Amino acid sequence: MTKALPDPPADCFVVNENLSFEDAQLYLSHLIHSASATVLDCGDHLPPHDRARIHAVWHLLEMAKTVIDRSIESLHPRTAQPTHE
Repeated sequence: MTKALPDPPADCFVVNENLSFEDAQLYLSHLIHSASATVLDCGDHLPPHDRARIHAVWHLLEMAKTVIDRSIESLHPRTAQPTHE
């Protein structure tokens, strides 16, 4: 007997189960940085009203990257440097 419905396609992108939180955050930061650069490149050849939308998307990506970067920094808090008097 053959199946009435085929199996769904396998995922094209799979995240390593052993990926640490910090490495995942770093990877997200790089992905967002690449998306930001791509968005800006796409906006270069658009009319002004469409370019404004592209810049809005770029701004949102930059905000997301800032939050990700801050979460990475919080994993390794800076210790206060002793003052030399």
